[in-house]
Amino acid sequence: MSILVRTIHRLFVIEMKEKYDKLLSKTKEIQVVGEIQQLMGWDTEVMMPKGAVMQRSEQQAYLAMHNHHKQIDPEIGILLKEIKEDKEFENLSFIEKRNIYLIQRDYDKATKVPPEFVAEFTKASVIATEVWKEARKENDFAKFLPHLEKVFELSKKLANYLNPDLHPYDVLLDFFEPSMSIEKYNEIFNPLKEATIELIRKCNESPNKPDKTIIKRKVPLNIQEKISLDIMKLLDYDLERGRLDTAAHPFTTGSYDDVRITTRYLEDNFTSSLFAVAHEGGHGCYDQNIAKEQRYLPVGNYCSMGVHESQSRFYENIIGRSKSFWWYYLPRLKEISEEIFKDVEYKEFLLAINRVEPSLIRVEADEVTYNLHIILRFELERDLFEDKIKIADLPELWKDKMKEMLGVDVPNDSDGVLQDIHWSGGSFGYFPTYTLGNVYGAQFFAKLKQDIPDWNEQLEKGNVNVLTDWLKKNVQEKGNLYDPPELVKEVTGEFLNPNYLIEHLNEKYSQLYEF
Repeated sequence: MSILVRTIHRLFVIEMKEKYDKLLSKTKEIQVVGEIQQLMGWDTEVMMPKGAVMQRSEQQAYLAMHNHHKQIDPEIGILLKEIKEDKEFENLSFIEKRNIYLIQRDYDKATKVPPEFVAEFTKASVIATEVWKEARKENDFAKFLPHLEKVFELSKKLANYLNPDLHPYDVLLDFFEPSMSIEKYNEIFNPLKEATIELIRKCNESPNKPDKTIIKRKVPLNIQEKISLDIMKLLDYDLERGRLDTAAHPFTTGSYDDVRITTRYLEDNFTSSLFAVAHEGGHGCYDQNIAKEQRYLPVGNYCSMGVHESQSRFYENIIGRSKSFWWYYLPRLKEISEEIFKDVEYKEFLLAINRVEPSLIRVEADEVTYNLHIILRFELERDLFEDKIKIADLPELWKDKMKEMLGVDVPNDSDGVLQDIHWSGGSFGYFPTYTLGNVYGAQFFAKLKQDIPDWNEQLEKGNVNVLTDWLKKNVQEKGNLYDPPELVKEVTGEFLNPNYLIEHLNEKYSQLYEF
């Protein structure tokens, strides 16, 4: 190669690098503004005075529109086009190409949505969320109805902007979980629904009944706070880069070195906060454990909501409700709680916290019945977007489905259709990712057991990090290097297989209930 050719080649490489670096600087700005939005969202739920809701809706609408303007900056489109058409494009690394792909995907979505719609949607969802809080407290669905109808119509409008040729619910499902659709969820949920109903029947018919009074013992809030902090430390949630607060609905927000989680405390149900903290702690660890060298790159974000839920559900259930964990932790719980659980035996405690009991509230549901709560919401959302039902029908349809699927009578809307915050924020299509997270998590667990045959013995000794380190290395640090199907294949050696969850639940609960 002549000196002239080498010089020209170097110039092309330098020019490519300058364009690539400029593109990354623009996406970093978008993420930083997004972090400010998350922080304001946290403040809205945790600290904001009630009377500030209208003012906050204006602030968040402004930030959303400001960030949207950054997302649709025409220079991003120009840089993407020039980089992809450059003869040096094929010489980029896997991570560089993945970054380009993710930027292009986000840019294509953002440019389809008008800025004024972003502001309208954000403002409507902030107001709807505050009205939902009041409606739930007052058991008044009629108060919430017009706001929910507005958010739903805006969600349909968003789906139409993103892809007018697809079923609107498919668009939103893919928005939260790339590659997912109604058809794919049906393929997973239908056999899971059937298997779950059968497993519930077997547990109900077992003579081995849990002592529910153990869970109902009153635990003062100051002791629950001590338990929460202890659980967080065991799960390796870094309190130097996070914090725990209370909110109407437990949630996690933030990234990297500022990841915040919340819980809620019930004096006569200490497991509510215990498992909420384990669940949100799983989310928090994922956000804290993204590889440092990937921060503020497109690959330096979480893979998807389903994968995020796989971590929270893994920490909550596969670790937090396991017999190995409680062999270690029950003595520690007795010490922290002083006299409250001193007379409780290991076997009866384990069955009590793993009791299979159809109930009203999703976030309080056990590991088995939980998936039916999600499938119920998925079916309602699906039917809404297919115009088979109306928003006003939801309270009665909710009651009918709860009776049909879980055999539970719903006494009021506060414990029924009003129990979740998600719809008020416009998160239609989010709910299915919870059960998808269970499916991912069970498949990850099957691979972990192959890689670490003595995992249960380690857990019995309190070496929780044996499991959390495996998750950190195999899932969390990978960030958004792969789309969900490819990540599952990369981690486990095969694509998604829902049978792992069915097998996990049947094996665990046949042992607990002795059938």
